[in-house]
Amino acid sequence: MAQAKRARKHDDDRQDFLSGWIWPVEGPISGVYGSQRILNGEPRRPHFVVDIAMPTGTPVKAPADGVVTLAHPDMFYSGATLILDHGHKLTSSFLHLNKILVKDGDRVKKGDVIAEVGASGRVTGAHLDWRMNYREHRIDPQLLVPPMQKQN
Repeated sequence: MAQAKRARKHDDDRQDFLSGWIWPVEGPISGVYGSQRILNGEPRRPHFVVDIAMPTGTPVKAPADGVVTLAHPDMFYSGATLILDHGHKLTSSFLHLNKILVKDGDRVKKGDVIAEVGASGRVTGAHLDWRMNYREHRIDPQLLVPPMQKQN
């Protein structure tokens, strides 16, 4: 957790977020931003992420230009975890990955393959957990991307 907080603290004058936005993977949305989680019949914190159900090994693309500020192969809860900084403390985080294909400090362009979907950490199945932060606030990634193409 402390490593992720440090990675999201980076703040510089880059405006990579202006490169435009794409979905990092396209597939069935299995968890919507803000959904209420229930554990053993008790309400828990809302899930402030978008989960996209995809098979292990599916390529994950950078949703916008950015710099890798964390590429950790195995965090306890989130498994293989990747954080991209898009400038001015706007970050994308990708959790439960199978494999990370970039390293800390790498610059990436929108559409570059940066990782593979997985089921690492504490999960029940393969999916991409995509979360975004602007400074100290969570934001819904779906607000930035165009509508996803219909899945067959």
